[in-house]
Amino acid sequence: MNNRLLCICVLGVPLFGQTKIPRTADGKPDFSGVWQGGGVSLYGEVGGNTRATAAVPKGTPPPTAAAKPEPLAFKDEFEAKVRAGAATAVLDDPTLKCLLPGVPRIYGMPMPFEIVQTPKEIVVIFESFHAWRRIPFGGKHDDPDPSFMGDSIANWDGDTLVVDVTGINGKTWLDGRGHFTTEQTHIVERYKLNGDTISYEATITDPTTMNRPWTQRYTLTRLKEGERPLEYECIENNQDVPHMQSRAPGGRGR
Repeated sequence: MNNRLLCICVLGVPLFGQTKIPRTADGKPDFSGVWQGGGVSLYGEVGGNTRATAAVPKGTPPPTAAAKPEPLAFKDEFEAKVRAGAATAVLDDPTLKCLLPGVPRIYGMPMPFEIVQTPKEIVVIFESFHAWRRIPFGGKHDDPDPSFMGDSIANWDGDTLVVDVTGINGKTWLDGRGHFTTEQTHIVERYKLNGDTISYEATITDPTTMNRPWTQRYTLTRLKEGERPLEYECIENNQDVPHMQSRAPGGRGR
């Protein structure tokens, strides 16, 4: 009797501490579902998740604030432009003009997004700015028309989803502090599924403006059953723009 109990206990040990990862029929991690990156302030700091989730049990303490990302290393000749953009962000941030945030910034917006995964492609539907991405597996970029969200191609590195992004139109900021993009901006995203969270990492390079690569990281959390992206209207969500403009340098005042 004791031997049988011992055998059961030994066999059960490997099961503890493991994270179950949903997989597709071909064995790849299945990222399908509704997710949220949390939120950012106007100036781009990463905040906490604002929606109830399936991954966080009731009574769990809120997560500690995420560490600020390393500073972007723009070349000296572009620092003046960055500082000018940061000083007038409440007037000049492209998102205040209802322009798409671009990649990777959109993953920090405080609205959910849905991932639909098939063997041929990944589709991402964002509540934020009605944005969407179609990301085929394999292939090449060819000569894409520049766009806010860029041209994306997916591949697998083991269980990590790797997405290569080019074709940025140079009209987006990487954050809310004036760090602009150009048509030479290149982004490599890495998605690691951990059950009900995704470790997201985007490494940005731009030989025309940056001294070295810069990496942005988010933790994306699966939302509870029934959550979905809702209708989004930029104008209605920016009702306080006149007030923000009054606080800007040279603003009209209250």
